[in-house]
Amino acid sequence: AQWLVERGAKILVLTSRSGIRTGYQAKRVQEWKQLGVQVLVSTSDVATLEGAQQLIQEASQLGPVGGIFNLAMVLKDAMLENQTPELFYEVNKPKYSGTLNLDQVTRQRCPKLDHFVAFSSVSCGRGNAGQSNYGFANSTMERICEQRRHDGLPGLAIQWGAIGDVGIVLETMGTNDTVIGGTLPQRISSCLDVLDQFLNQPHPVMSSFVLAEKTLVKSDGGSQRDLVEAVAHILGVRDVNSLNADTSLADLGLDSLMGVEVRQTLERDYDIVMSMRDVRLLTINKLREFSSKSGTQDILSQEIKGSQTDQLRMDLNSLLVNPDGPTVIPLNEVKNTESPLFLIHPIEGSITVFNTLASKLHIPSYGLQCTKAAPLDSIQNLASYYINCIKEIQPKGPYRISGYSFGACVAFEMCCQLQAQQSPTYLHNSLFLLDGSHSYVAAHTQSYRAKLTPGNEAQTETEAMCAFVQQFSGMEYNKLLEIFLPLPNLETRANAAADLITQNHKDISHKALTFAAVSFYNKLKAADKYVPESKYHSNVTLLKAKTHNEYGEGLGGDYRLSEVCDGKVFVHVVEGDHRSVLEGEGVESIIGIIHSTLAESRDSVREG
Repeated sequence: AQWLVERGAKILVLTSRSGIRTGYQAKRVQEWKQLGVQVLVSTSDVATLEGAQQLIQEASQLGPVGGIFNLAMVLKDAMLENQTPELFYEVNKPKYSGTLNLDQVTRQRCPKLDHFVAFSSVSCGRGNAGQSNYGFANSTMERICEQRRHDGLPGLAIQWGAIGDVGIVLETMGTNDTVIGGTLPQRISSCLDVLDQFLNQPHPVMSSFVLAEKTLVKSDGGSQRDLVEAVAHILGVRDVNSLNADTSLADLGLDSLMGVEVRQTLERDYDIVMSMRDVRLLTINKLREFSSKSGTQDILSQEIKGSQTDQLRMDLNSLLVNPDGPTVIPLNEVKNTESPLFLIHPIEGSITVFNTLASKLHIPSYGLQCTKAAPLDSIQNLASYYINCIKEIQPKGPYRISGYSFGACVAFEMCCQLQAQQSPTYLHNSLFLLDGSHSYVAAHTQSYRAKLTPGNEAQTETEAMCAFVQQFSGMEYNKLLEIFLPLPNLETRANAAADLITQNHKDISHKALTFAAVSFYNKLKAADKYVPESKYHSNVTLLKAKTHNEYGEGLGGDYRLSEVCDGKVFVHVVEGDHRSVLEGEGVESIIGIIHSTLAESRDSVREG
């Protein structure tokens, strides 16, 4: 509007469905009026034919209409498989419907029209992931402008790149120096200079954007840093040089969800497709080879092919649970007067991860595995069920409870419920959280949730099944999307996931795989929405992996436990990462901490 005023416009009709909203807008309108410019703010909605007719009628009453500029936009970004007719409709209303209606009305009522300008986007001319609806809407505007030019009428569509200084890019994506799709935001002054030129040329569609300076990636180490640092970022490692370059990603802390993220990064950004087992076997040196050699995927697959099948079978069997099996299983043969330690399973549902730990503990230990008897609709119900299970072994407290990763969330809720049941003896319960907390899994799922359409269960289930299958299969993410997304419900998706895995591993139980897939999704969903209903009033011992990933790092030093605990939170940093913390040097530290903490607890009970 200021640009028009500077070029002699004396009558401005501005459209806004909500009218003037900010002090800045009111100030500018007042300044224009002081310059003798007549300003009308109309709330007519040109997305309807009636609204367009009303707008042109309001404008015509002030004088002949000389120019129309349609800058309206609505963004509803989502990948094509996640788009819906409703999202297309919302995005197309201001652009397609609005421009079409203005075209129709001005042909009849505006014989002196000099300019008919629609602001389009380079996302139309060149494409942009997640904006198929926005690209379509802009494309329709361009076709309308082309038709107007063909009919001898004014018509201009401008494909702008990112706009700097003001607007949605600055509000949501950063600064004027932010590189977006290989371009920099174009400053407003530059846009207005270009607009002058575009209005004085004959073509119906023009484009203007600012290319970012190209940085060529060469084999002298530039691409190595890009790939290695991308993976290191996912692992939560700031200094790549601090890592042992020959240590596998699994040993560096790659858990199942991070593994899927690394796999998708390799596939999407580097055109490298491999199984989840291959990803776990990668080392920093292997990643550097990826950057310096061609055909590295073939080289890698030849090197690891021999051991891959046996190891994958072992991984699968260790992660699977017999759906009809018992919930509580003894993990060691220690028999003494000590109260037992109950260990809650991680997201996979299996308790094999506790074998080394339990074998070295001096107290009876039981593992709680996730069978079909476990209710997975909420963490609260799962915790309540597990409390009933441990009471069959130990009818009365105080209790000793521990949970690893996802299991830490359940263990925390169990102790919260026990404190309500046991008061005041709950103060003598012992809670050990092994690299996890009430919010640890939710921190992982946040990145997935961000790219999904809220309330779209099919998308959520599909993402979970992709993550599940990619732990054990070499299938590409996009192919998995094509398989899972059209299916009607979770059961059919889980069956399809089991079918895909058993194609190459026929000795693995299809029933157990299907159950594991459904259980995996339900546990993710339950943990994602879990919020403790009350604070825990006793002490908590957090045994945190020394090498933590970006999700754990974002939770703070105590994984946000101080927010939900009135008692003390004792944090012990243990050698290892999220995946290896229960092995080697890490497990020895954990055993020592558990034994010493329980000894102190016994002493305090005697003193009490």
